[in-house]
This record gives sequence, C-alpha cells and structure tokens, in this order.
Amino acid sequence: MKENFEIKTNIPTMCGIKETAKNFGIAKYHARQLALSGKVKAVRAGRGKILVNQESVAEYFNSSYLTEDKPASTYNRIKPIPVKL
Repeated sequence: MKENFEIKTNIPTMCGIKETAKNFGIAKYHARQLALSGKVKAVRAGRGKILVNQESVAEYFNSSYLTEDKPASTYNRIKPIPVKL
C-alpha cells in the first residue's frame, strides 16, 4: 500500500561564487572571501566548488553598516597633502 507523504524541508538557496557576486553586485573575490572567512554560510562541493547560502549573504549585508562619521579623506588616517602652485 502506497502512502503519499509530503516532506516539508527548509532547503536553503545555494549558489556558486560567480552567481553570488552577480546577485549581490559585489566582486567575485569579495564573495569568495566572505565564504572562506566564515562571515556567511558556505560549503565545499566537489573539486573546489564553493556553494554560498544566499539568505546568509543577504542577512550579512542587511546587518552591516558604517559606524564612523568621518569624511572619506580622513578615513584610515589618510590626509590630503597641500599643494603649492
């Protein structure tokens, strides 16, 4: 006797580095660094293929914000050099 079972699972959306970069408008290098550093959820699949959890990346960007109210010219101790003409 066959019974119809409905399996309800929460399967995350996983994409490769290239597609993740395209989806979020970031460089492939940045997407790879987020995955390798553990800042977002990711797994290795096959020969070096990295699959990134898209919900994790969205959560990362939604919770990130700049904390310093400094102008760009003085950020990271970079100071403009006065030029005499």
